[in-house]
Amino acid sequence: MDRPDMGERPGPLLWTVNALMSVANVVATTWILLLMVLIVADVIGRNAFLAPIAGVPEMVKYSIVGIVFLQIAHTHARGHMIRSDGLLELVAVKRPRMAAGADLAAQIAGLGFTLLLAWAVWPRMSKAFSRGEMEGVSGHFELPVWPFQALIVLGSVLLAMSFLVAARAAWIRMRAPNAAEG
Repeated sequence: MDRPDMGERPGPLLWTVNALMSVANVVATTWILLLMVLIVADVIGRNAFLAPIAGVPEMVKYSIVGIVFLQIAHTHARGHMIRSDGLLELVAVKRPRMAAGADLAAQIAGLGFTLLLAWAVWPRMSKAFSRGEMEGVSGHFELPVWPFQALIVLGSVLLAMSFLVAARAAWIRMRAPNAAEG
């Protein structure tokens, strides 16, 4: 179900949240392109010169997580998350307020789960930062772990904000008078 146009101009807070999600999406998309260049360079180096680029597997492994969490809030905000709307859309035909209530419950559940994820990862990120945790082979290639965990926290918070905005929209739809349900 696409996000409905609420017929109102977004306030400064909503505009800022949308801008942050869009910037995170652009960063992630750029990251994908750079990662593709890195992988191609590694394959060429490995096969043509017998000289692979150190740390490419580690960079790819952590990049995937970072990219997903940078893009997920924008994806949700645009209404492009994978979800089954079939039943919700059938209910919305006859009972739009009931469908909006179900959507509200789903958005609130998503909000809770994403905040729980951010809360769960934060101590691990803090510990990884304070200990200087690294991934890779010592003396060959090492990558700090905490920035990627910070991206999980950031992406989760941005997704929670998107769930909150969607919950507000569902709340407005649920409270709107509707002749079909009279």
